[in-house]
Amino acid sequence: MTRQEAFDILDQAVTATAAESVVATLGGSSLLSCRLADNVATQCVRRADASLSISCAYGQSHGSAVTNRLSPEGIATAARRAAEAARLAPPDTEFMPPLPAREASQYADIEAWSDATARRDPTEIAAELEEAVGVVAAAGCRLSGAWSGRGTFHACANSNGLRAYHRATEAAFRATVLTEGSSGWAQETATAAGDVVPARVAREALRIARDARAPTEMAPGRYTVILSPAAVAEMLPWHLVCDAKATAEGRTFLRGKLGTMVCAPSVSVRSDPTDPRCPASPFVGGGLAAAPVHWVRNGVLENLWRSRYWAAKTGTEPSRGPTNLILDGGSASLEDLVASTERGILVTRFWYIRFVDPMTCLLTGMTRDGLFLVENGRITRPLRHMRFNERVLTALSNVEALGQPQRIGGSLVPALKIREFTFSSTTTF
Repeated sequence: MTRQEAFDILDQAVTATAAESVVATLGGSSLLSCRLADNVATQCVRRADASLSISCAYGQSHGSAVTNRLSPEGIATAARRAAEAARLAPPDTEFMPPLPAREASQYADIEAWSDATARRDPTEIAAELEEAVGVVAAAGCRLSGAWSGRGTFHACANSNGLRAYHRATEAAFRATVLTEGSSGWAQETATAAGDVVPARVAREALRIARDARAPTEMAPGRYTVILSPAAVAEMLPWHLVCDAKATAEGRTFLRGKLGTMVCAPSVSVRSDPTDPRCPASPFVGGGLAAAPVHWVRNGVLENLWRSRYWAAKTGTEPSRGPTNLILDGGSASLEDLVASTERGILVTRFWYIRFVDPMTCLLTGMTRDGLFLVENGRITRPLRHMRFNERVLTALSNVEALGQPQRIGGSLVPALKIREFTFSSTTTF
């Protein structure tokens, strides 16, 4: 949906009710998804949708309604329901009025759109996937995975005259290769579809699957680990960003830690929507400008995300949750980290990660799609997969080396070398 089309809908929503204040948000996406299983294309789907949320307020009483009927009648109905809900709602002591129109002057100019991604033809994808299947089938293995190309937009407007619009694209291919007794996994993500090469991803997944054949068992314990960027993205950074109000009230594992050393000095975690390697929206929520934020700088917890209410109460600047997440890395390759390790375990990725204790950020999960023993700077044998139990802050405090950052979804993270990582048990696969 174009900027003007979005603003036409939002203007109708904002003016459709006589509520004291109105905030309307509109978002949607178009998705092309092509899936593979056992070297065969199984599904190709194109889907598009958009939805409108209208929030009305009378004083501190507010109510909302959501619809994907974007006709004038559908918009008017949703606005009426939001206003009725607001009249019936009790006062919300943490309610904040809509942002002023001048907030839009703080939005960064971010280019995150690729026409080629948004308009990709399924026949082009089919040809690329056929090439990827050929790579794997020639080795007598099986390829499963999914290519996706997504175009998204979100926009907002309010009764103070604020208007905001942003659009973005993302292309990705994730591949799993199966042999008779092992699996390998790889992925690529980019703004432009041409930067994602399925055959290249398939070759990497195939290499890992071949190397992982005939795994042997390793006793549980504490080991130096080398986590690939995918493993880092799945386990670590997102858990570092907590709500300031909940933390001040003692309800998060970061309570009492603001301004203190919580990670190794080499660890810095930040958000920057303007970073061209993983661009994000210039605004969040009801139009709040998304500024670059350091969550952890040189190991010190520097920021928590703060709602407008909590920022006003504490005399600080508001900052919503991360628009993207960047764990700054170094120049070392994954192979360099392996070469520097006397004895350790290389982890391709994790899955099924769950909290054991949210108040200490103790997580558990399992390794998947390739686990390897490293001895004297080289991979010596594949291992059976294991379950880990580890605290995020403990792991990040034990970081010994960082690799080159890689885009994994909305994150930009490096491989990490971490000492004394706890594996609690083996698994049956």
